[in-house]
Amino acid sequence: MQATPPPLAPGSPTTPKGAQWTKILGIIAIIFGAGGVLQGLFAPFSLMMVKPQMQSFVEMGADQAKVDEYLTKLSQASYAGAIAYGILGILLLTGGILILRQRKAASPLLQIWAVLKVVIGGILIFKNSALTGMQMDLMFSSGSLGGAQETEMVGTIAGYAVWVGLAFGFIWLCVLPVFMLIWFNRRKIKNDISNW
Repeated sequence: MQATPPPLAPGSPTTPKGAQWTKILGIIAIIFGAGGVLQGLFAPFSLMMVKPQMQSFVEMGADQAKVDEYLTKLSQASYAGAIAYGILGILLLTGGILILRQRKAASPLLQIWAVLKVVIGGILIFKNSALTGMQMDLMFSSGSLGGAQETEMVGTIAGYAVWVGLAFGFIWLCVLPVFMLIWFNRRKIKNDISNW
C-alpha cells in the first residue's frame, strides 16, 4: 500500500497558490541586480575610452585646463557611480534571492532599494547630464564641427537632446522601483508575505 504524502504546511515554499509571483519577481530582481553589480564594476573603465577622445579635442583647439577639469569631474562621477550602482545592485540581487526563498525580509529590503534607486539614480543622472554639457562645450570650442553657424545649430540640438535624454533616463530609472513599491504595498501581496 502506497503512503500518501503529508499535506503542505501553509506558507511552505512549495505551496503552489500565490507562489508564482515570487519566482517571476525574484528572477527579475536577480537579473537586474547582477546587471547593477556589473555596471558598478565596469563604470571606471569608461574613462579609458574618454581620455583619448578628449585629448583629440585639445589637439583641435580646446582648452587643456577645461579638458583636465572635465576629466577630473568625470573620474569622480565614475567612481561614485561605480560604488552606488554596486551597492544598489547587491541590494536588489539579495532581495531577489530572498523572494525566491520566500523570506519576509525581501519586502522591506526591496522597498528600501526602490527609494534609494530613485534618489541616488536621479542624482547620478543629473550629474552625468551636467558632465555631458561640459563635454559638448569642449567639443564645440575645439572647432571640430566646422564654422560658427554649424556649431551653434548643433549646440542647440544637443542641448535639447541632453534634456530629453535626462527625462527619459529618469523615467526608465523609476520603472522597476515604482513597480516594487506598488507591488509590495498591495494587500494581497502583504497577506502572501505574512504567511511565509
